Amino acid sequence: MKVNFRRTWQISLAMAVLMFIIGMAIAPSDVDLFADKVEDLIAKGEYQEALKVGDESDKTNRKLLQLRMQALDHEHLLGERLFKYPITGNGDEFIKKGGDYELCGLLINKDLDRFVEALPRYYTIDKQLPRFYKEALIQYNHLRSNRQVNYEDEVLETDYQDMQRIEQQHSDRKAQQMAVFSQYEGTYWYFYAYLQ
Repeated sequence: MKVNFRRTWQISLAMAVLMFIIGMAIAPSDVDLFADKVEDLIAKGEYQEALKVGDESDKTNRKLLQLRMQALDHEHLLGERLFKYPITGNGDEFIKKGGDYELCGLLINKDLDRFVEALPRYYTIDKQLPRFYKEALIQYNHLRSNRQVNYEDEVLETDYQDMQRIEQQHSDRKAQQMAVFSQYEGTYWYFYAYLQ
């Protein structure tokens, strides 16, 4: 029996390439690994550590978002830190849960009118509000002349107006986003204007 080494080598190479491609296709992504690690830490009650996993990444998936929201809610930080993480999808499933989940779900959906209606059920509207709720109210003030709630915060108002000045310096939407990103990424205003 004559062995064709060239043919055997070609088949072996083809199989190795195929296995590599299959391996790449089914390998877990960083986001999946982040989600597994966060889930593990939450199960151990290590919520602060869970919130650090992948916090520099700009990628997420629905499972990771839900887990982060769970950890943030446990630490009473949903309204304070959610929009520092990437957001995916809509907020409908969170709205049904009530409380900070509802408020954040409405903000994810950019439904400021319903957010303003719901906010007084859970919070006194004052300077003690979580950061993103205050930013949403400033955004609301600039979008609505006939307001259900009138919220004032001089520092946030100044920041918002500064962001608008930066935007006005650029006519192209992409250029606006890049200019605003360096100073306002991680704010609700940036999310509202440029994300999703």
